[in-house]
Order: sequence, then structure tokens, then C-alpha cells
Amino acid sequence: MNEAMNVLNLREKEILTARRLSDESITLEDLSKKYKISRERIRQIETKAFEKLQKAMLTAAKIDNLLPKN
Repeated sequence: MNEAMNVLNLREKEILTARRLSDESITLEDLSKKYKISRERIRQIETKAFEKLQKAMLTAAKIDNLLPKN
């Protein structure tokens, strides 16, 4: 997973980690204040970052022959 995280930019990593990978997730409101963007934009960045991470992990699994190459 750490290798797959390299496909994300710094802001995406921070938002995804804060929202999904920490014991106590940070609210959209708190992140919106930190980055000075709307809560909706934070949510969009989180969703896109999660999709990028999933794709990178699937690609890595296929390369390592952990999944069929369908």
C-alpha cells in the first residue's frame, strides 16, 4: 500500500490519511479550514484519491501476479 500511495500528491495523501487511515478521522469541516477550500471539494479530493489508490493497488497486484490479468 505504501508504494501505491506514491501515485497521490501530498494534499491527496494528507486528506486520505486524515479521513480514512487514521484512528480518529478529521472532519470535512476541519480539513476545509486547513486547506481553505470547501467541504465538498475536500470530499471530491478524498474520493478521487481513494480511486487512484485502488487502481494503483490493483495494478501492482496484477504485476506481482496476485490477480488474474483480465
